[in-house]
Amino acid sequence: MFLVRGDEDFILKRIRLDGRREFEEEQSTELSAHHQVLIELLALRLTFYRRNQFVFTCIIHHDNAYNALLRLDSLDCFFDMPDKREPIPVDPIPTEAPTDMEALAHLAATSGDGRLFKMDIDYTSQVDAALPKAEALAKKGDVNGALDALSNLEKQTRLGSDMKSNGRIVVAMVKMCYEGQKWDLLNESILALSKKRLLIKFAIAKMVAECCKMVEQMKDDPIRMKLIETLRTVTAGKIYVENERARLTTIVVDRLEKEGKVDEAATMLLELQVETYGTMPMKEKVKYLLEQMRLSIARKDFIRASIIAKKISTRFFDSEEAEAQDLKLKFYNQQITVGLNDAHLKCAVIFVLLAQHSSDQWDMVHRLSQLRDLDAIPEYKSLLTLFMDEELISWKEALCSTFETTLKKGTPKSPSTGVLDGEAGEKRWKDLHIRVGEHNMRMISKYYTKISFERLAQLLDFTVEEMEKFVCDMIVSGSIVDAKLDRPKRVVDLRARIAPTDILDDWARNVTKLTEILNQVSHHILKEEMVHRAFDTKA
Repeated sequence: MFLVRGDEDFILKRIRLDGRREFEEEQSTELSAHHQVLIELLALRLTFYRRNQFVFTCIIHHDNAYNALLRLDSLDCFFDMPDKREPIPVDPIPTEAPTDMEALAHLAATSGDGRLFKMDIDYTSQVDAALPKAEALAKKGDVNGALDALSNLEKQTRLGSDMKSNGRIVVAMVKMCYEGQKWDLLNESILALSKKRLLIKFAIAKMVAECCKMVEQMKDDPIRMKLIETLRTVTAGKIYVENERARLTTIVVDRLEKEGKVDEAATMLLELQVETYGTMPMKEKVKYLLEQMRLSIARKDFIRASIIAKKISTRFFDSEEAEAQDLKLKFYNQQITVGLNDAHLKCAVIFVLLAQHSSDQWDMVHRLSQLRDLDAIPEYKSLLTLFMDEELISWKEALCSTFETTLKKGTPKSPSTGVLDGEAGEKRWKDLHIRVGEHNMRMISKYYTKISFERLAQLLDFTVEEMEKFVCDMIVSGSIVDAKLDRPKRVVDLRARIAPTDILDDWARNVTKLTEILNQVSHHILKEEMVHRAFDTKA
């Protein structure tokens, strides 16, 4: 039976195939306009499969009386005839042991675009034969000979894309170096294997994972740290070993922190963007982020700590596990520490004043001055006001005596930000002195056209030598383009330089204005003469 879907009740057609390929309509009813449109638009391609896998197509056309033309080959079947084909028995095909699906899934998820390379040649039998021989050589103390024996086979498996065999070989090579305590050879082998042409990421990942186990078992700290640095060099920029790199970095960070190098430890740990690691468990991610927060707070970088806190989803702490609850307490304790420190706005004020003067910097200064939260830290608001006023700022009397203690050490009500601590803080303090000098120079240029070296050095709180270098730097940077130093006369000329074209334009405007005045005067003279002539004629 041939049934049109949705119209089974009134359209029933039987396909009878004979020598003339006639189509017989057993039942026919008037089709609705809706069905006529559907049948006119649709071309139903019906595909039939028989034992010989013959395929034919049936195209139905409708024209008023619903005439159809079927071009069929000689087949004795109906559309609704059940498939009576019998299964063909085949001999079973022998297969090898199932592939390690976990390893394949890891490779597909972490290497390239997720595609696996097809293995060209299977070197399993050759590897099975070569590994025992190489291990026997290594046990006799000839580790170099064992590596040389495996190097050629390693190249063949790598170029043949046999990732399983290649992974076995590279792991065996580093194991031989470790068991033979050839530490320099171990580091050299790791670096060499990671730089091979057409390297297989799966094999490198297995090698790095094996080396990480060696790191945990090592007791000699210098050798251990050297191996860690080698592994960190190999894993740099490789997504498929990002988890191993993070764990190795943690070991280095812990050692730096024990040595008191908190800044170096924090900088190294903050390089890890663990929130983007797709294969790292969520619990481990949270631990790394909390450690980054802790080190940021330790070096008083509260702004970065607050940024890192936003990367942690609080839904993770909904778990009832004891470890998750411990991490929750640690997270909120650090949040409290960050919240109690109002360093965000203080740092913003300090850094905007340390920035070089520009339209953007000046706009930011005015934006900060309009914040209501600035009233809670009046010392910093007063400092901001000093730079907004168009008056000279005395470095020693106005700034150092009033704000140095507040900015560097803080007060009981307003703790220090730590921005001006250490060597970096001393450099920022000198930069602040330069920014004060630049502000004063801009104010002086508004009121002076010429000023002596001694007087300018006094106003800027510099020595004469420092003042000369400072003014020259400002002229070179373009802050005060029009200034000129006259060393013989020991005078600084601050008059604005006028370009020749501007002088010519002014001269042209003055000449035009003069001619207009002369025309007006001439017009008034002629007017008076005409008036007097009129009076004379009347008289």
